[in-house]
Amino acid sequence: MERYLRALLKLIKYSAFLGIVAAITSFIGPNHSILIKSGIGIIIGCLILGKRLPRALKELFDSTTGLFESEDD
Repeated sequence: MERYLRALLKLIKYSAFLGIVAAITSFIGPNHSILIKSGIGIIIGCLILGKRLPRALKELFDSTTGLFESEDD
């Protein structure tokens, strides 16, 4: 359970970072394309996170499979 909560905390931090980057990029340029600029911000945030985001998702997947296997026993 502790691994699961640790993985969730990492993903919450990463999603907050992606939201902050998307919000910053939405203020740049004209107002008529905010959704496109937010998408660009999310892509830039994913590029900055690099390999950390897939590792966190894999850790979450591994911890949930271990959690469900332990409940079946």
